[in-house]
Amino acid sequence: MLLGRPPALRSLYVYPWDVASQGAREFAAQALGLGLTAATVALGGRAGKFVAAQHRGSRVVFAEEGTVCFEPDPRGYGEIAPVAHSDPALRHAVEDLAADGRLQLRAKLPLLHNARLAAQHPLHVVRNAWGDAYAHHLCPSSPAALEYALALSADCARLPLRGLVLEAPNWLSYAHGHAREFAQAHGNLWLEALLSLCFCSHCRQRAGAANVDADALAARVRARVDAYLAAPVDAAADQAAAWLLADLLEMPQLAAYLRLRHERVAEAVAAIRARLPRDRDVWAIATTRRPSANAWLEGSPLAALARACDGVEVRFDHADAARVAADAFDAVQRVGDPARVRAILRPGPPELGDGAALAAALAALQTAGIGDVAFYHYGRLRPHQLHALGAALRAGSAGAAHPSAGVA
Repeated sequence: MLLGRPPALRSLYVYPWDVASQGAREFAAQALGLGLTAATVALGGRAGKFVAAQHRGSRVVFAEEGTVCFEPDPRGYGEIAPVAHSDPALRHAVEDLAADGRLQLRAKLPLLHNARLAAQHPLHVVRNAWGDAYAHHLCPSSPAALEYALALSADCARLPLRGLVLEAPNWLSYAHGHAREFAQAHGNLWLEALLSLCFCSHCRQRAGAANVDADALAARVRARVDAYLAAPVDAAADQAAAWLLADLLEMPQLAAYLRLRHERVAEAVAAIRARLPRDRDVWAIATTRRPSANAWLEGSPLAALARACDGVEVRFDHADAARVAADAFDAVQRVGDPARVRAILRPGPPELGDGAALAAALAALQTAGIGDVAFYHYGRLRPHQLHALGAALRAGSAGAAHPSAGVA
């Protein structure tokens, strides 16, 4: 290992219910036995029905919508405040792992993707060009939503953690977010991009201050989408991508509106980084989009987000190593510093479902200069998939020196 370069991080994403069901010591021992050095604990999220392969006692877990799995301090919040999870055992998973002391701990902290809080605060939710509320997501342009994100991050940083991984500080793409999605029109990149734009009062106010005509843009978006949905056509993927590129070139107000979104998300993440102690690292999950270069659709281009905090965690959710390699190459080129890029791999179907594919993906990441990797998600992986993960790490990928200077 080169002097001054920390060992590569190997982290395992885990739900608090899996820690609570097994016990912190047993989970930590299993993670260490696989060759992992850290855990990223999901401290909140959406309602969902999870097949829990690693849970002791249950096989299907129903997650609570919009709660946080720690004890929030109500004194630090303004108009919008978090709701604590109903199960005390889940609220203390981080403390239990910290008491064990063998794993580095980080928290994955969902910020604005919260249907419970959005339902309680309809003035602060995302609204499309027709005024329809996306009642599963608070809008980043809302001052109250930003205040909540800042307070939640500072509150969570009181826990015995090495750092935070910020999830959803941005807008979401239309196709990601609600628990149940219905449409009988085929989705495509162009349609999704236009349906993802927010024209709430807070976004309109920011646009007006920047001399961007949000009303005219919203009318253009409505006309374009209404005409498409009324026509007996379905755009193929390459056609939709071409339409979006043409609109960006032909509609200056659209490009300007998107830049305002980028600035807002970067400002929010930078404010969180400034609020937290320097001994807590702050990384942001850049996007739900594949490939990762499409993060700009959600208001979070990789380079701007990486500059706003310590770096970005990028989900390389691809089914083969060649796509991982290409996406990783591009992500590093955009950020400009491989030490500010961490990878998230999913060592199970439908992505890297066998050990050979996982090993090839790890090798591709190292070729791109990405040394730090997190694996998603412990509670969903079956025993043979965990075994394959451990085998891939032991084969040499995990023991390689960090390929680029930077923080762990």
